[in-house]
Amino acid sequence: MRFKTIITLLLALVALTGQAKDIVWENPSAFMGSYNSEFKINKVELKQTETVLHITANYQPHSWIRFAKNSYLQTPDGRKYTITSGLKTNEQESDLTPDSLFWMPESGTANLALHFQPVPMDTKKMDFLESEAEQDFKFWNICDGKTKEKLVLPADWQNVEYAKDETLPAAKIHKGVATIKVKMLGYKPAMKMSFYVGGFTPLGTAERVDKAVPFADDGTVEIKIPLWLTRQVYVGVEGLAYSELLIAPGQETNILMKVCSDNKPFVAFKGYMAKTNMDLVKAKETLGESLSDRDVYLKVKNCNTKEERLKCLQDIFDQRVATVKKSKFTTATKDLICMVAEEDYVNWTRHFAFNFSQFFVGEDGEIWMTQRNLSENMEKNKDMLPMTEEEQAYSWKYLNEPTSPCSDVFWNTTIAAYDKQAVVKNPYNNELRCVKDVIKGDNEGLTNVLLATLKNEDCKNVIREYQAEQKRLAEELASKESVFFQKLDDVAPENILQTILNKYKGKAVLIDIWATWCGPCKAGHQAMKSWKKELKGKDIQFVYITSPSSPLKTWQEMTKDIDGDHYYLTKEQYNYILNHYDSDGIPTYAIYDAEGNQTFKTIGFSGLDVFKNEVNKVLK
Repeated sequence: MRFKTIITLLLALVALTGQAKDIVWENPSAFMGSYNSEFKINKVELKQTETVLHITANYQPHSWIRFAKNSYLQTPDGRKYTITSGLKTNEQESDLTPDSLFWMPESGTANLALHFQPVPMDTKKMDFLESEAEQDFKFWNICDGKTKEKLVLPADWQNVEYAKDETLPAAKIHKGVATIKVKMLGYKPAMKMSFYVGGFTPLGTAERVDKAVPFADDGTVEIKIPLWLTRQVYVGVEGLAYSELLIAPGQETNILMKVCSDNKPFVAFKGYMAKTNMDLVKAKETLGESLSDRDVYLKVKNCNTKEERLKCLQDIFDQRVATVKKSKFTTATKDLICMVAEEDYVNWTRHFAFNFSQFFVGEDGEIWMTQRNLSENMEKNKDMLPMTEEEQAYSWKYLNEPTSPCSDVFWNTTIAAYDKQAVVKNPYNNELRCVKDVIKGDNEGLTNVLLATLKNEDCKNVIREYQAEQKRLAEELASKESVFFQKLDDVAPENILQTILNKYKGKAVLIDIWATWCGPCKAGHQAMKSWKKELKGKDIQFVYITSPSSPLKTWQEMTKDIDGDHYYLTKEQYNYILNHYDSDGIPTYAIYDAEGNQTFKTIGFSGLDVFKNEVNKVLK
């Protein structure tokens, strides 16, 4: 008996020693795409019986989240391990039932445990997916945060050499196409990422560039942008990071990126101004973003006199510039950063009351920002930094250089408002601004005056080409049905709405006042798309109204995908209709019955069910 007991104990010991221990990844690394700020995986437990993900959700209180019952973990070999429960493992966590709504508490924070079928104990990396649908949760490349995976570069990206220094080119008009090519390491087709480039309006057009181009399945993307000048643009991928970038007509920029969780996805650059583009990424990482208005407010709020405030603002500017000058970045990078610093300095010294009045110290001692009582606060603070006419004058150190049109801030700054000699010192830059003003304006008289003042033929050619393109577009649009461009320009503003409604006597009408740049307007169009198909053959007409604030070419392209009649009105006609509806914003909607009586109006998209209900009323 004693012998059997010893054998039994030995066998039990062997079994225990042969059983693998649980593996725990504390603070694992994971890329969560657009959910980076809302969800964090705190811990992963790899057990013989299950795999558990411990997640903290930070989400809007009293809203709901849901994890689908078909959610799964996927290992690099493609095998899937489905979710089994959402039972809490400790008192700090909450129970969650897969496929059921989980309501976020008042705090907006919830700790959850998601249990899955066990992945192999030697797993080093895995993904968590609800499905491959674009809107579902996807947490990629979950791995032990202590494990540093070696980055393997493609052969053509190994040993990239950068120039020792680069300088910004002087402004010179040269028409061409800038090409941006991107390669994303670690990309998976199910990630459905897009590469964004934009944040600027190229010279020679009123069309603002804001493009998000999907990656191909192999993790590559190519974008072409027509340009007249070297420009600083904004690029990046949602959930990873963004950076500034210099591109130029006729030049190619190559970017190597990686899927990562540390917000440092830019690996290397090749092509045009490669060293400067790499330095712009590093500058954001080492110097941070531009000094915020809140930071400036904190520095000046305790100053007691105008002289102290002015000196404080000057010191802030000088210190920022000195820090940049000491860096090892390219001359081009330093100049671009100094231009931003100078713009901030002039903005604060010339608009002090406005900037300062947006902030206040709360009862809790925290600094808060508000637009409430802004006018009253500006009146109260108007004497905190008054500047005489002589003090207002300012000679720009960076933003009036021949190279400054490369910078984005050049196009957002009115140089001549403070530097009275700017036109004399750098007439070419001033003419570039005139080109921009001519193209974005809709005042024919001002356009003719500005055109007459231009001396450089290359600047005039930009405007001539733009006007020729606008004429071509106008002629093309004039021949289209359901598109009314310049056809009602001679109708008085007070008559324009009734003139439009008279075209649809005997029909119900839904009017949608919008603009090509209006995100909520475009969201409304998408929400109504399938519903409009259901209404085919019914006595209702969808009428879309916009103004010259919508660039003509963009309007032409977008209307192709919006079924209905489209009106491109004058600014006066458009504003009159908005005033008629007591609206100060878009989208604005109105519904009329077959007799022409207005039955409904709303500012902002009020939900598809509301529109369905209101339209059903007038169709009865």
